[in-house]
Order: sequence, then structure tokens, then C-alpha cells
Amino acid sequence: MNRRTFLGETLVALGATSLSRTVWALAEKEVPRDENLVAVFADTHLHDPRTTQQVQRFQAAISQLLAMQPRPANLLIYGDVAYDRGGLEEYRLFRELIQPLEKAGIRWEVAMGNHDRLEDYRQIFPERFEKPSVLEKKLITKVETPLADFLLLDSYKEGCVEGMIDPAQREWLRETLKNYPKRLFVGCHHPLRETDLADILLECPNFVAYLYGHHHYWRNTVEEQVQTVCFPSVGHWGDLGFVTLRLSETEVRFTPHIDDYLYSKWGSQKPVADENVYLRRLNRTLLTLKWK
Repeated sequence: MNRRTFLGETLVALGATSLSRTVWALAEKEVPRDENLVAVFADTHLHDPRTTQQVQRFQAAISQLLAMQPRPANLLIYGDVAYDRGGLEEYRLFRELIQPLEKAGIRWEVAMGNHDRLEDYRQIFPERFEKPSVLEKKLITKVETPLADFLLLDSYKEGCVEGMIDPAQREWLRETLKNYPKRLFVGCHHPLRETDLADILLECPNFVAYLYGHHHYWRNTVEEQVQTVCFPSVGHWGDLGFVTLRLSETEVRFTPHIDDYLYSKWGSQKPVADENVYLRRLNRTLLTLKWK
């Protein structure tokens, strides 16, 4: 069964309750986790009704992760977990939906997007703030794997759709990247042109790529001499799905798992002429980066 068929049949054949049972049944199974396999979500835009497209697609994507053999050891979510303005009810829903992944022992981290609100997120996940933060009022996390690390920055700018990296965070990043000993991915919710980090990233010999969401499309480009990777939305609009990263001693390979496309006036892309052709092309668009 291909990815499109798997998710499509899951969404059509199962209601929200049945899908939830399916997710928990998969989570109960003992399956090895691969520390060099990383899953990436972005722009989940979760809202409270349990039958919404976003919720069902999030559960279906979690089902697909749990069905992998082996499973990824880490899930990174590049912002806009919440639907609109990061209300407590949206993070309560996220907490409920992410539990099967935690049951399976898969670690996860999020970056704050323009639809997220750190204080509401903190209220629902207080245990994630027990250690002192790197910078006050900013969520910055590091995910370590045997072959590379991932830095998730906080690009939220109050009252704006656009993002930014404030001076204190820029200075912290510059100091952190000096003589960084491992291969490193740096990213946040917003694109490179809004964070203006190219100069700092290019100073780091072990920097690999800049990772982000926000645009809802699976794309990879070189901007200002920096390799950038934009991730699809799990279930809101645009390219719908997620991406996995396979790390090895010589390279990293990005594999898209995109099963649908939903046109939106908010996107930069026009409606596609043939959705099936478009999706086949997307899922053949693998990205392999050789280590320097």
C-alpha cells in the first residue's frame, strides 16, 4: 500500500473515534526506534472539534509514524501547532493527540509559529519548562541524534504573521555555532529571508541546512548560499503530509510523505492542473545532502 492510499483509506474508512483506537493500538506494539531516523511535521493547525480535517489528518500521520519499521526516534514540529492564536483548548487537544507517540517512546519538540502562543503552551506542558530556558520568553530547543543535532529557534513576532529572530537570540546563536562539534541543522517556523540568519549560519563549518514551515509546501532551495528546506502542512492547506530524514555517516536524505493537495488563497501557488501528477512528482522529489 502506498502512502497516499494508506492515509486516504484511513481518513475515509475511519471516523474520529475509530482512528483514535487505531492510533492507540499501534502505540501499544513494541517496535524498535531508529535514532538516525527523524520525522518532521509542520503547520498542524489543530482545533477543538474532533472531526475536523486537521485533527483527523494529524492522527493519520501519527498512525503512519507508528506503523513504520523501525520507527523514528524523534519528531520535530516546525510551528503553528495551534489553529489560530494558540488557545489553551488547542494545546490541550495537542496534548491528547500526541500521547500515543509518547506511549511509543518517540521524543518530540516544537518550534513556536505565528499562530502559537508560548504562555498558553507552557500552561499545558509545564514539565517541558522545568529546566531554565536559554533566553527568557523564547522557546529554544536542541535535539541530539548520534550523527547530527537540530536547533529549533523561536521566530514568533508579536502581532505579526511574519517572523524574526531578535538580537539576543541572534547573539546566542552566533556564540553557540562557534566551533560547533557536530553536523547541525538550524531552523524555526519562518523562512530564512524573515529571520536573516544566513551570515551566522555560513560561519559554522558543520552547518547543514535551514529547516522551516509556514509556507505549507514541500520545497528545497539555496538562498543566500544557504541550503533551505520547507516542509508541507500536516493537514491544513497546501501540500499535505510530512517528511522523514534518514541520517548516515555520509549524508542525509529527506523523503516526503505527501498524500494530498488543498489549494488555498493564502498560498503562493496556483491550483494544480492534475493533482495525481503533482503528488507523484512531489513524492519523487527526494533531497540528499552529502556531509562536508
